[in-house]
Amino acid sequence: MNISNWNEIFKALPVACLVLKPNPNGGLFVIDVNEPYLVLTGTITEDLVGKDAKEIIPYNTKENLEDNSPIQQSFQLVLDTAKPHALTSGGYDISIRGIETCGDRQWEIKNIPLLNEKGELEVILHTIKDNTLEFSFEKREKELKMEIAVNRQQYRNFIRSNPDGLFRLDLQGNFLHANEGLAKMADIPLEQILKMDFLPFCAPNDKEYIFSQFVQASKGHTLSFEADFISAKGNLLILKILLMPMVIDGKIAEVHGIAKDISGIRESEKVIIEKSRFLEVNAAFISSLMENELNEDALHKTFEIIGRTVEADRMYYFGADRDPETNEILISQKVEWCSEKATAQLNNPEMQNMPIKKIEEIISPLTKNQPFNATLSKLSDGMMKEIFTDQDIKSMLLLPIFMEDDLYGFIGFDDCTREREWNQDEITFLRSLTNNLTNAFEKREALLKVKKREEDLKRSEQKFRSLVQEGSDLITILDPKGNHFFVSENHKNILGIAPAELTGKNASEFIHPEDWERVREQFLELHEVKQVKISPFRFRNKQGEYRWLQTTATNMMQDSSVQGIVSNSRDITTIIEQAREIENINERYQLAATATEDLLYDWDLQTREVNRFHRGLKKLFGYTSEEVNQRDFWKTKVHPEDFPNEKKKLSVVLNDPSQSFIKTEYRFRRADGSYAKVSDKGYILRDHSGKAIRLIGATSDISDITAKKEALKIANQRFQMAMKATNEMIWDWEIATDSVTRNKGYKEIFGYDTNQATSVHSFWLTKVFPKDQHRIRTSLKEILSDPTQEKWELEYRLIKANGELAFVHDRGYILRDENGTATRMVGAVLDVTKFRTLIGKIKKQNSVLKDIAWEQSHSVRAPLARIKGLLNLLENDDHEAMSREQVLYHIRESAEELDGIIRSIVGKTEEMEAHA
Repeated sequence: MNISNWNEIFKALPVACLVLKPNPNGGLFVIDVNEPYLVLTGTITEDLVGKDAKEIIPYNTKENLEDNSPIQQSFQLVLDTAKPHALTSGGYDISIRGIETCGDRQWEIKNIPLLNEKGELEVILHTIKDNTLEFSFEKREKELKMEIAVNRQQYRNFIRSNPDGLFRLDLQGNFLHANEGLAKMADIPLEQILKMDFLPFCAPNDKEYIFSQFVQASKGHTLSFEADFISAKGNLLILKILLMPMVIDGKIAEVHGIAKDISGIRESEKVIIEKSRFLEVNAAFISSLMENELNEDALHKTFEIIGRTVEADRMYYFGADRDPETNEILISQKVEWCSEKATAQLNNPEMQNMPIKKIEEIISPLTKNQPFNATLSKLSDGMMKEIFTDQDIKSMLLLPIFMEDDLYGFIGFDDCTREREWNQDEITFLRSLTNNLTNAFEKREALLKVKKREEDLKRSEQKFRSLVQEGSDLITILDPKGNHFFVSENHKNILGIAPAELTGKNASEFIHPEDWERVREQFLELHEVKQVKISPFRFRNKQGEYRWLQTTATNMMQDSSVQGIVSNSRDITTIIEQAREIENINERYQLAATATEDLLYDWDLQTREVNRFHRGLKKLFGYTSEEVNQRDFWKTKVHPEDFPNEKKKLSVVLNDPSQSFIKTEYRFRRADGSYAKVSDKGYILRDHSGKAIRLIGATSDISDITAKKEALKIANQRFQMAMKATNEMIWDWEIATDSVTRNKGYKEIFGYDTNQATSVHSFWLTKVFPKDQHRIRTSLKEILSDPTQEKWELEYRLIKANGELAFVHDRGYILRDENGTATRMVGAVLDVTKFRTLIGKIKKQNSVLKDIAWEQSHSVRAPLARIKGLLNLLENDDHEAMSREQVLYHIRESAEELDGIIRSIVGKTEEMEAHA
């Protein structure tokens, strides 16, 4: 064939064709491809043009040949002879997108050389035709009935075994068909469903919405939505519904649907929200505990939250003190919370001032800042076992509290119902909380030290004043112009100036320039009065430093023995500096009283005088400062029913020399006549004989706290139920230290031990799927740097300890400081792998079922109709328009078409089963 018109022939060819050009280095490469070839192989031009023919048309895998394959031999024959060559049908590998091998297909291949004007081979037209149907028709005809029967059975099994609800509705909403999955959701026999429409199962609040969706589907729209439904037994369900119109003969005849029960998923979402809210409240409370004064109420409230969270029956705090005589450690129970399953031990005298050495089991771990963990069955006979038995304790965990390298006390957790082995996750979590309490204790101790220093400073000032008053004054005699002509000897000791150095010099040379004018004016007043007290001024000493002097000047010019102005001065530099320091301390103390809503008081029990700091009181109780400062103000406002008991309690504690602290609660009348619930705490100062001489304390309005205790108890119970219902990993990230605390779900869900995961960046992110790591880092960086953001949420892939890949949904709540800087995140991780996998499978199966339904209802009908028509012609011998051979030919052609459709359906069904 001449090459001059090959392009026109190539484009007009109805069969799949490649244009191959000889390569000077040997072999052939593709220079063009027609549309039928692209359609047949599912490829695009860019996949083929320029490629080597061996790559596009690989060797036959069955014969395991390469260069000697029949196709390559055909190419070589055409190249050698420049004559066309054809290959009869055989199993050759033709490259088809998505199919690795086509060896089971039969092809008819022709290689046609095209010559140039010189008679040289220019290109080869490589055509292929699929003859698979012709060779497999008889085989498929025999297997057809069996395959159809198997297909129908498989289809029925798919419908029956599907846990989701599958159904068909007519255009009036009546059920035409349903599977057992739907009957199970509806709590009603399948045969009864087929006698009903869908409306009785719709929840009243969503009935109108569901009906509108059905109407839209009956008009030809495919819809997916969620709504509430009620089963025949009254159970509320949340279903995700997919509605698809079924078109028959060009008209919508039915509506097909799939119902998936997502009630559990939605309920889990509610649990997550409720749990997240609790975590926010808990985090805020701990922050509040660290910011406010630590007291027994705050500790008891904190202990209840922690105790119920870790499912302990008792949580308590023991303080550790040293015996002043023996220096041994004595432990005493200070605070306790008990569940309804445990008996309170706070008033047990055996738990007070108990030498720690008597309980040998706890000495070593606690003094080494290590936890103590024990169960009853593993204890040896001894005092600890007696304590377990007497208090009905099954297991115990003690966590030490250290301050300045000394044992300050310990926090304890008792389980009175079971022998519990506290795991490392739980201990780590509790030690983190114990650290928060330790910080609060340290804060309280620091405040007490500051208060003691203030008292020491006041006493120091009093002593200093006494010494100054009893000491010798600096005495000088000056003339009316301020010149010294007599200077006492103690100037040398006090100011370092010898009398001779000061005699004859004017006072202005030594007084600070800023003070001189004021001192001069007061000095001149001596012309009118006998004596003047000159306010403190600065006077330069020998070292050039200025000392504060307080001076009394007396005009004795008329006294012949003096004839001058006598100046008596005292060095008050220390007093002024201390006064300024005290003023600053008092200012800070006053600001603290202003900032807090508590009433601070200092009661002198000997004079009965009370000093109150009450800047915030008007907000609390509505009284003015003048009313509060009245002597009998307080006792007139205590509720009449509470006053006798409170008076008696105060008397008992004050008269007991062993008591140094009093805490009580009572009702206090506000200015509007209502009563507030208040907590009164005081520290008692005693003299050497043990007599109470002073009471320093604070009164807090705890009305809101009392009201919120019950609400907190309910919220805690809800959280416990939420923790049992969900399968999540809870985490707590200290951002500054990059330290993460996780619950036991970390190991149960993902297989990692908690002690392995101490950092977000050095551990957690290394377990994230590599392609997701950058997205997580970017998301965290953006959310943490934005002070307006409080929540973070992201879905990503995580590599489990066993190497499996899990899809997780991660949420976190961000805590920020006053500058908006993120300091902490608390959150939860949910494994959504199974959910994503299930959704993907359902979507794919739905698509396959839709295609199968379409082909069964449309594609099969056409060839079957032709076959039936042609058979009628044969039976009635009514085929004058064509010969019997032509009729048979058309029957065979229709059967081949039908066989292809059936094979397509079978292939899709097998593919669907393979991915089920």
